[in-house]
Amino acid sequence: MVRTAVTEVAAWWVVMVALTVVLISSVGPVELAVAAVAGLGAAFAARRIRRAVRLGRPRGRGVPRALAVLPWSLVRGAAVLARDTCAGGRRSGAVRRVVLRPGTGAGWAGLLLAASADTCVLGTGEDGDEESAEKGGNGDGPAPGVRVHALRREPGAVERAFGGPGGLGGPR
Repeated sequence: MVRTAVTEVAAWWVVMVALTVVLISSVGPVELAVAAVAGLGAAFAARRIRRAVRLGRPRGRGVPRALAVLPWSLVRGAAVLARDTCAGGRRSGAVRRVVLRPGTGAGWAGLLLAASADTCVLGTGEDGDEESAEKGGNGDGPAPGVRVHALRREPGAVERAFGGPGGLGGPR
């Protein structure tokens, strides 16, 4: 377990230092030292965040489709955000609950839904949120779902990819 943790922190550290070195224009000894120290802190934070979120492998029938439509969703979300910003922010969004297909992890769904500039994830069925932890159809536990605030009234492509048998929940 300790060996795995050290390996993971070292891998994150290498990624963070490499990213820092790539993003700065000229690398001197001072910049390299700062990148190494900052990379170490970022590596520990990345490990803590990954463990806190408990994201395993993406699972569920909607994940491949959601990944396929994600690039278009990112472009469309940025366009919607730009349009609303230019309009002075007078357009109203909608808070709704996306009911997930059975077997789809709420963490991955939330991550992919939040990637779009026009969607903000408010809560998942996994975080104890009362509104998103309503009883499922069989009554034996919380229904898997993600509460989002979106600038669009209609659901986006990623929301439709994750939408389960109950479809998209109404405004919440």
